Amino acid sequence: MTRIKICGITRLEDALAASVAGADALGFNFSRSSPRLIPPDVVREIVSKLPPLVTPVGVFVEQEPEEIDEICRYCRLQVAQLHSDDYTPAEALAVTAARVIRVFRPGPGFSIDEVREFSRLAGCNAFLFDAYSPAMAGGTGLMIASSTAVGLFDGTRDFSWSLLAGGLRPNNVAEAVRVIRPWGVDTASGVESAPGVKDRALLEAFVEAVRQADRSIRSAP
Repeated sequence: MTRIKICGITRLEDALAASVAGADALGFNFSRSSPRLIPPDVVREIVSKLPPLVTPVGVFVEQEPEEIDEICRYCRLQVAQLHSDDYTPAEALAVTAARVIRVFRPGPGFSIDEVREFSRLAGCNAFLFDAYSPAMAGGTGLMIASSTAVGLFDGTRDFSWSLLAGGLRPNNVAEAVRVIRPWGVDTASGVESAPGVKDRALLEAFVEAVRQADRSIRSAP
């Protein structure tokens, strides 16, 4: 079953709505340049009210490992998503308060060998593939080309658990799941009425589209 992460949570009501809809994980963005930036005190309060099997994830761009650990401990986050091309294997290893997901944005000249080498050096087996933009570190709303994504996931499936992100919405996520077969999918703007404000109907439609795709995969001959 495809795991579902809803990212860019800024409000308790959205966190609970996503959990009720069936999200497996919720992302809280600590990037100082993000319109979905949320203070640690607010994250701590939201996390304290989450159902026990919903995984809280911190999304980090500018922070050093020591600060990441401090935030993860304070907010009781289980996963640290390192959402910058600048994070090195050594920095991933230095994060000890949470499991690490390293983000890759496959741009020109990208090779799966980069992911394999990062996994080897950092002892990391969780990755997220987001759409590349030279102007932004993430949250572009763009999609990775299907042919590129298929190659990425087929090439890393033997050593990692990886999520697909970038432009996923209720009207396109089912096809992405059927074609690419990611371990998980991640969306933020695709289920929003405004940056950081989730739409309950879109949340429910997104989760149901993923589950329909899962059912069609299981029933395929």
